[in-house]
Parts: sequence; structure tokens; C-alpha cells
Amino acid sequence: MSPKILPWVAWVACLVHSGRSLATPPGEYETKAGHLLNFVEFVEWPAGAFPDAKSPIVVGVMGKDPFGAELDKLQDKVINGRRLQIKRFKGALEFRGEETPGRRRDDLAIKQGKKLAELKSCHILFISSSERDYLPLILKPLKSASVLTVGETELFLHEGGIINFLDGTNRLQLEISLDAAERARVMTSSKLLSLAKVIKTERSDGQK
Repeated sequence: MSPKILPWVAWVACLVHSGRSLATPPGEYETKAGHLLNFVEFVEWPAGAFPDAKSPIVVGVMGKDPFGAELDKLQDKVINGRRLQIKRFKGALEFRGEETPGRRRDDLAIKQGKKLAELKSCHILFISSSERDYLPLILKPLKSASVLTVGETELFLHEGGIINFLDGTNRLQLEISLDAAERARVMTSSKLLSLAKVIKTERSDGQK
């Protein structure tokens, strides 16, 4: 695994490379996109999460995409020998098939199964704030999958998410649920934990 890159180091390198003035701070979703890139460095997935040695690391966005071109800049970057692949998914209602009224029940079940398989193929899945009302619907089927779920809503971790972005007074803050990471069988590095507030969430079996 390549050396871990602290976020501020990565951002300085990014700014120098892009010609951005250091006096101009990055926007919110430029910063969040940079964190998603760093999560690839800070997290280890089980071997079974990749079909083969050349399989890409899939970064998905579910719901209204707030990143725009910032996330597209990550497409095809190579991290730890794997290419990054960006995928976008519609919201939870489309995932449930509720945007296609009149569909036969058996067709709906097939569609839902395919959508769930697509979501489980992601290694990182950012769930937009547009899906805040559907978090249990989205996260529950993913609890047994090795998907690093990332959100930006207040109760994201308590609904089963792994990493959450919080807007602090002066800078973006991270919080992380080790319980959820353990269930997903993803290993978070000590460097990531040192940058985040570790939250103890209730396990699905009711234990603290």
C-alpha cells in the first residue's frame, strides 16, 4: 500500500498542480471529493470485495449529485494499483421502483434486485442529503456488504452509515462509526481515526 496522505498535504499538492491560488479556499464539495479520494488510501476492503486484481475501486453517488465536475476529476485515477470508477445512482424511490407505477410485481422484484447488486458493487457510496428521508431504506440492505457508506446528514451514523461529513464553524469535520465499519468488514487506518470523531452507535442486535 502506498504511503498515507494527510488531507492537507493532498490539498496543497492539488492546488499547486491545478494552479489554484492558495489564498482561494476550495469549495465544500471540492473538499468532500478530496476526502473521498483520501478514504481510498485510508481504508482496506476484504479481498472478496474485488472480483480480481485488476478490478476498479467503485465510488458511487446516490441521490442528487452535489459534486458535478469535481467528482469526475477522480475518474480513472489509479490508487494502490486500482483504477477509480465513478457511478451515479438515482434516489431511493427509483431504487425501490416507485418511479415506475404499474410495473408488474415480478418485474419490480427483479429491478430491485439488480439495483441492490449495483449498490453493493460500490466500495464507497456517498449518499446525498437529498435522501435524508430514506436512509433506513437505503442503508439496511447494505449493512452486510463491504461498502463504505458516506453521508452528510445529522443522523447518518445512527441509521447505520459509516462516515459522516459535519459542517463545523470553520472547517469540515468527520465522524465515524466503528461498529458500522466492523459490520461492513472494512478496516479504517489509525490516520483516518485521528482525523475523525469516533461515534459509538447501537448495533443491529441491540447491543451498545
